[in-house]
Amino acid sequence: MRESLYAHLPIPLQNLACSWYGHREAKVRLGADFELQLSRLLESERWSRANVRAYQDEQVRELIQYAYEYVPFHRDRMRERKLRPEDVQNVSDLSKLPILTKEEVRNNRDKLLSRKRGSGDLQLRRTSGTTGKSLELFVSRSAIAMQWAIWWRHRMRFGVQPGARHVNFTGKLVVPMGQRNPPFWRWNRPMHQALINMQQLTPSKMAPILQFLDEEAFELYTGYPSILHALVTAAKQVGLALHNPPKLIATGAENVLPNQRVDIVEFTGSVLTDQWGMTEACANASQCRNFLYHEDFELGVIERVEESRADGIMQGKLLCTGFATPEFPLIRYDVGDVGLWPAKEECCQCGLESPVLAGILGRIDDYVLTPEGTRIMRFDYIFKHTPNVRECQVLQDRVGEIRLRVVRRDRYGKADEDMLQEEIRKWISPTLGVRFEYVDEIEREANGKFRAVKSLLRTAPESEQSKGLTQSEKKPIQ
Repeated sequence: MRESLYAHLPIPLQNLACSWYGHREAKVRLGADFELQLSRLLESERWSRANVRAYQDEQVRELIQYAYEYVPFHRDRMRERKLRPEDVQNVSDLSKLPILTKEEVRNNRDKLLSRKRGSGDLQLRRTSGTTGKSLELFVSRSAIAMQWAIWWRHRMRFGVQPGARHVNFTGKLVVPMGQRNPPFWRWNRPMHQALINMQQLTPSKMAPILQFLDEEAFELYTGYPSILHALVTAAKQVGLALHNPPKLIATGAENVLPNQRVDIVEFTGSVLTDQWGMTEACANASQCRNFLYHEDFELGVIERVEESRADGIMQGKLLCTGFATPEFPLIRYDVGDVGLWPAKEECCQCGLESPVLAGILGRIDDYVLTPEGTRIMRFDYIFKHTPNVRECQVLQDRVGEIRLRVVRRDRYGKADEDMLQEEIRKWISPTLGVRFEYVDEIEREANGKFRAVKSLLRTAPESEQSKGLTQSEKKPIQ
């Protein structure tokens, strides 16, 4: 309802709505707690490896003791294994505990809440990740402030300070999909941020968008790499260039593909750096100037579960134990990503002594080509309010149409199908056809994950793929 109302507001009122939202969020994300956290983080990132380990060991001890005393879910699991808090004294001892899955979090949300939590400190968050699984959980306001402090510390490594004017390339419909004339952006004034959504990044709209970016002289671009790459692709397609690029481009939420990095850096001439994190706010890793991921150890522990190794690089599942929200503790949480790290632990030449990841795997997806010519890689927005979907894969094997391969829960029904179709029409494309395929499971790739978005279209140029769409192919299937 709110999205529908927003879409019909005049543009000045849409800017006001974005700024109102920004003002409300800035109080949590960038308030006094953020300033305090950032000050501490700038000091702790220079700690020695011994101090990093001592800090994490202490945090683990305190978290396990608290979870055993006040969180029924963790207390029951420890008792089942005849474990007491004194059995888990450091990071290495975490391996005595079972892995926590997303499905367990879904099914035990109330039991994961502390019986000693303060009122009003927790915020409900919804996420689907990239897997099409809806998940609700709680995160403390302190954890949110720490997340933002960590993200700005990352940007400060490259000379961009908090408060810098920046553009966020987003999947949220800040500019309604049907808008045909500029401005194709909106303003979040309290956070010094312009917003451009992925649905507007089409060749026909590139001229005013690039003119806006050049005239405003932003220091920073942020967003999913796939959305930033869509900007570059659309601009190149119509032969336009960016003349006033940002100092820094900071990406996150999905793996930066090598071709995306090359294309974005070549087009902008900017430094591109990446960070790995999650809505759950239980772990984070940010790149240094050598483009290695350093564990943001203050937020939580990232365990590496070795599954294979080759040429001195190990590969395996990443488990996260968060320190910042003990009231809803995620301990040995399987976030669903696979990482790479050096077999021999060495300090990075950048001077930071926090643990290093060489790369993050498991978030590599294809894109869907819409009848409007937009390349869409992220579909997580459509699944945030679909608890009856256990899992979903978006597959495209025909131009103008996609298949949703859905693993249903018991309560899934026609209303859920209608909601998904409406969300795709609203968020992705009003003319994209949708077919539903119901399956018992979705096959995984070699690394143990499935591709949330998978294209089986041939590799013809986009202009050729977009030609010749008939009206029946453009019409959504009822």
